[in-house]
Amino acid sequence: MIVLDFMEKGGVFMWPLFIVALLAVYIIIYKALQLYGLYFHYKRNQDIFDIRNELKQRDYEAALKKISGQSPVEKILNKGIDYLISDFDENAVAGRLEMIYEEEVHKLDKGLSILLILGEIMPMLGLLGTVSGMIQVFKAISVYGAADAQVLASGISEALLTTETGLVLAIPAMFIYTVFNSQVEKQTKLMRQAGAVIVNSLQIAKKNNN
Repeated sequence: MIVLDFMEKGGVFMWPLFIVALLAVYIIIYKALQLYGLYFHYKRNQDIFDIRNELKQRDYEAALKKISGQSPVEKILNKGIDYLISDFDENAVAGRLEMIYEEEVHKLDKGLSILLILGEIMPMLGLLGTVSGMIQVFKAISVYGAADAQVLASGISEALLTTETGLVLAIPAMFIYTVFNSQVEKQTKLMRQAGAVIVNSLQIAKKNNN
């Protein structure tokens, strides 16, 4: 009941604001589970450094055994080692790993652009609700006059409620977007490192063969 009363006070634009906020919360929960699941996984498993040592010794089977999971970094390492075993040339390996990298980055970015748009929409919806409320206040003034200052102040206060709500919702949404974006950058950096380990191993193997 308290929520419904609050929504009614803010006017009709509180409802789309509420729907946008719910969608933002859904995306935040989804991305938090995805990104921080990867963060804690990598914190427990330092695969890149362990596998690099195995690849230097060209012990591909031991390297594959150290890969535990299907995270983006592990997919690059797994596929990269398969390419090394299959004796692909450097350009083919680099090109195929780049395709995997782009696909995984797309998955990590999925939802973030929507969260950014929602964070930008919320204060705009709030402002739209305030403008609509102020128009109603001025219409009332033109009909009934401005004799009752208390009623006038109450109407203006309700009109400003949507702007306040929009800002209160948008500020944490934009902050969380920034945090998530930094996590995506960390994941892409790890994927780049994994790709570099594979390519460097291939270069070292070629030098040894020569």
